[in-house]
Amino acid sequence: MKVSLCIDMMFSTAEFYDKFGLVKGCGYDTAEFWKWTNKDVDRVENILKSEDMKLSIFNIDSTDEQLSYDLSRGILNDGRCEDFIAALKESIPVYKRLGASAMIVLIGENAPYNKDKVKACLTAALPLLEEHDVNLVVEPLNDKDRIGYSMPWATPVFELLDEINSPHVKMLYDIYHQNMMGDFDLKQVLDNIHLIGHFHVADCPGRHQPGTGGVDYVSIIKAINKTDYKGHIGLEYRATLPDSETLGFLKEIENA
Repeated sequence: MKVSLCIDMMFSTAEFYDKFGLVKGCGYDTAEFWKWTNKDVDRVENILKSEDMKLSIFNIDSTDEQLSYDLSRGILNDGRCEDFIAALKESIPVYKRLGASAMIVLIGENAPYNKDKVKACLTAALPLLEEHDVNLVVEPLNDKDRIGYSMPWATPVFELLDEINSPHVKMLYDIYHQNMMGDFDLKQVLDNIHLIGHFHVADCPGRHQPGTGGVDYVSIIKAINKTDYKGHIGLEYRATLPDSETLGFLKEIENA
């Protein structure tokens, strides 16, 4: 089981660059975050090297402020292929420097889901992804927290990724988001594990650490661990206790 801690959400009282050491102090060696454009990439690279740590994922982004904002809301559903490719070209050098395993891509919001436009953007990216050996993970978000998100359901995203049929484009399956939609189905997850490149974990409701809501993460992750899934289990929650005290569910799984 590979575990990754989202340091933009976790360790909320700490200064960002100190959070890598806090991850290491919890017994894990992999972090993840959201935007790279608001980070000192040189400093992050040096910390990863000095702490002997890894970075799993971050969001595709751009130094163009408007495009960066648009990417954070999702542009695939608008069919903005040229902008998407421009951001990808800008993000790939960062991906390589930091040794990431994937970049997060959001679909879009405030418009009905347009599968053809989303597919066109992702398909247009394939030559770059293959050339540079870069991976994308497409993330459905629930439309309760992100009102108007165009595709909050897992099934259509699995269908889309099955059509694209590339090892470089998979799903970021956020178990919290799918539970918020009443859409979580462990059998569907296991049946489509080959299409999942990263998981996110937070309990539901509340988006706090496992054990504060109604999701049986111990059973879910144990089932995932029985598959050939090679990606990370990403912790992305707002802890109600000191973060280091919220990892008991992982110890229970590791010691099973």
